Amino acid sequence: MIPNTMKAMVLTGHGDVDKLEYKDVPVPAPGAGQVLVQVTATAKNNTDRKAREGLYPTKKGEMTSFQMGGKPTLVFPRIQGADIAGRVVAVGDGVDESRIGERGLLDFNIYANDRRDINLTPDYYGHGADGGYAEYVALPADQFHHIPNAELADAEVASMGMCSYQTAMHMLTSANIKAGERVLVTGASGGVGTALIQLCRIMGAIPYALSKQDKAAALLELGAEAVLDRSDMDSFVDRVKAETGGKPIDAVMDLV
Repeated sequence: MIPNTMKAMVLTGHGDVDKLEYKDVPVPAPGAGQVLVQVTATAKNNTDRKAREGLYPTKKGEMTSFQMGGKPTLVFPRIQGADIAGRVVAVGDGVDESRIGERGLLDFNIYANDRRDINLTPDYYGHGADGGYAEYVALPADQFHHIPNAELADAEVASMGMCSYQTAMHMLTSANIKAGERVLVTGASGGVGTALIQLCRIMGAIPYALSKQDKAAALLELGAEAVLDRSDMDSFVDRVKAETGGKPIDAVMDLV
């Protein structure tokens, strides 16, 4: 049975952690096209802290968050938390009831239109709308994606983070990467870099990593075809040719 109230970590203004209040708030009702998700895990995204501290100023010297169309979308009180995993417990009008019980992960973008390959107005749940630092959250049904993988705990699903993987996917789709193409990933050991390597393999592309050699074993295990030592750039071109058999790199994903 869904309760009338829930516990939530509510952001009351810009500042330090004293601006966060753990309190009872009403459980949201799913609107048309939405699902009500019982949150089982929400990862802490670095953007949550920066938004709370007002580190995205629109004017020099201001403590504020970024604005869309000249208007602030982070208004208080706000429940933060973008990387949400959980289970559907209720559905709004137009959503199939068979989704109740479904486990999933949120695509946290707040889209301005039906385009999904890139968010042209980069706002997100936990900023422009309430997020997952609560027991329940109402979300668009088409953005809460089924994750059936039983081998992954809910906390692991949330920690995968849509941020790094969506950034990586947008880079690959913007470059129109196709199966068989060779992709060089700079800064390959970071969150977006490791996501790029894995997504390249899923798409059938061949990722080459540029990183320090102490990260080479882990990057190769993730799927890198080869790891090029970024501390030795004098012979970089020759090493790329050697690793690709003289074939060209089709695209560079530059994260540095």
